Amino acid sequence: MVDHSLLKNGNKVLVDKQPYLIIDTDFVNPGKGQAFTKIKIKNLLNKKTIEKTIKIGEELDEADVTNTTMQYLYQESNNLYFMNLETYEQLELGTSLIDFDPRWLSDGDECNVTLWNNSIIDVELPNFVNCKVVTTESVAKGDTVSTTLKDAQLDNGISIKVPAFIKQDEQIRINPNTGEYSSRAKNE
Repeated sequence: MVDHSLLKNGNKVLVDKQPYLIIDTDFVNPGKGQAFTKIKIKNLLNKKTIEKTIKIGEELDEADVTNTTMQYLYQESNNLYFMNLETYEQLELGTSLIDFDPRWLSDGDECNVTLWNNSIIDVELPNFVNCKVVTTESVAKGDTVSTTLKDAQLDNGISIKVPAFIKQDEQIRINPNTGEYSSRAKNE
């Protein structure tokens, strides 16, 4: 149970038997009547945000939601497979439950994963991924201003805009959350 005083931003609670993340809280003490807290909560299953009023003395169940690091293994039809790095247990997640293009994931990527009832309910992409430029237009000599962008096809099948100085077969870093070029990949 979550006591009224523990209604803080970032806490996870159960509402109608579904896990929610508290985004915003506002304690209201009207001149007349009982004090209450208005909370804005985000459903961790369908990502919808709602507002709810919690009266003093009312309790909510704490959601048994855990965050862990898991390794992405592969995609088979409409399921993504991840492995727990501590227990080596494999879990799957349907692609209909994610809000990003699964082509940004590469075999072996480590991702922050949210678990509820031993099922994956959310995956956070890495901040940057390295991709190889498969095809891109060549640029006329002297036309390599870094603000000029051109199309590039990546090895994962996604097309993005890259600066004019990027050549075919070059490794680049991409922010998968925005799909934007970040920099050339450093040789490790």
